Amino acid sequence: METMAPQFRLAGLLFAASFAAAASAEFHLVRSLTGPSGKVQGAKFVFDQVRNRFVYPQDKSLIVYFEWEGPVGAHVLSAFWKQPDGRTAAISPDVKIESATSQLNSYWTFLLSDGMASGIWTVEIRIDGQPAGSQPFEIVAPESPAPAAQPAAVKPPSMDDIFRDASRAMVWVYKIDADGRREDTALGFVTGKNRVATAFQAVDAAARLRLEFSDGRKVETDSLAACSRTGDWALIEADTSAIGALQPGDPKLVTVGERLIAFNIENGARAIGGVDISGRRAVRGFGERIQISPALAAEAAGGPLLDLWGRAVGILGGSTVPGARFGRRSMSVSPGLFNDLAAVNAAIPLSALPANAPNHATLAELAASGVLTQPLSALPEFLYGGTALDMTKKAGDTTPRDVSEFSARDQQIWVYSFWEQKGKLSKGLVSAKVYDEQNRVRVTIPPKKVTLTSTPMRLTFNFPPAALKAGTSRIDIIWDDRAVWRTFVRLTE
Repeated sequence: METMAPQFRLAGLLFAASFAAAASAEFHLVRSLTGPSGKVQGAKFVFDQVRNRFVYPQDKSLIVYFEWEGPVGAHVLSAFWKQPDGRTAAISPDVKIESATSQLNSYWTFLLSDGMASGIWTVEIRIDGQPAGSQPFEIVAPESPAPAAQPAAVKPPSMDDIFRDASRAMVWVYKIDADGRREDTALGFVTGKNRVATAFQAVDAAARLRLEFSDGRKVETDSLAACSRTGDWALIEADTSAIGALQPGDPKLVTVGERLIAFNIENGARAIGGVDISGRRAVRGFGERIQISPALAAEAAGGPLLDLWGRAVGILGGSTVPGARFGRRSMSVSPGLFNDLAAVNAAIPLSALPANAPNHATLAELAASGVLTQPLSALPEFLYGGTALDMTKKAGDTTPRDVSEFSARDQQIWVYSFWEQKGKLSKGLVSAKVYDEQNRVRVTIPPKKVTLTSTPMRLTFNFPPAALKAGTSRIDIIWDDRAVWRTFVRLTE
């Protein structure tokens, strides 16, 4: 009787001595042979060549053949392939044979492969779970070359290392108004000799800028090397002394779902932590934005978005509403819209910055050309204002419910304001302008002569939503020639 067992591919290959094991009490081993090839003839397997030494890779496989005498009936044959060290390398699937005579024959094919060690291997056969003989065979294989030593993986620096190294290049950016008061605080970082990068919102509407470097030096300037209102980035030319630049990274390698590093502002101090990259998008008219989560404090705008190696890949900010950064004392907007405008939840890829900065201009020149937003001048006589869908005719009626989001289907957008004489100032011209996101005037409200008294006065004006495009628009209320209050409205299709 004969059978072909499934072939095997083993992971190891070894050398050892050969011998024949004793057969079980019930089965008598007649003979066992090995060879590279052969064929079945009748009830026996005939080898083309009998040998027990096989050289890999010339020999790709070998065959072992057994003959027994034993009781007739159903039997189960198992083959255990053992390495030269005696460990079992593989066990063949059981072979079930229904024997009608006392003669029982079987053979197995064994595949050779890379990685086997040279030596004497042994196949041990069990019939019905009892030892029934074994056959040794020698395998010779070339020694595998030792694997080339791999360079040790370079670990990224720790958060403490990144905080220490990046902090040297960090810059506080203070916005100074026309009266010399510090109005706002943001971040920046050194990108090259005498060059500081920050967000456009960090310099917008400023009369001067004060930079404070990590070595404690303070430098003031009234000009920019280059800027982009819609890109939300600015380059400031200032004496960086011996402070080195932050090493740039590759923004193209930033992927959604990745966790990167950013500086936040907590209790007036810089703190470092992880942010998740929650999206990437190209905003029409504004450029590419890298979305981050969670949102950071407004003062974090202008700081670097860092990769895990501490390299700058972006500038925090990414505002798509230029002019929206201002103090709450001179503004009014719904809490939901304010949180949307004030939060830092995006970054601009560092690659958006130009290699050169040919557009050097003063802040006054940029304001006159409409690149910068007109600064606000607080006026005590202005009490408060808002926007609404409708307005009662009587000035003494209850203040309407504030609305900051409008539809193109709405009939009018109403703007109201309350005024009261506080000192000697009592007469002036009140007007208003509505701007789009590019700082272009979309609506002009003609000046109106106003005489203030100690009794609060309400002033209102309205305009149709059709005058605006979809998106966020800015409304400035102007006393004489200075903007004293600002709000924003959002128009949907």
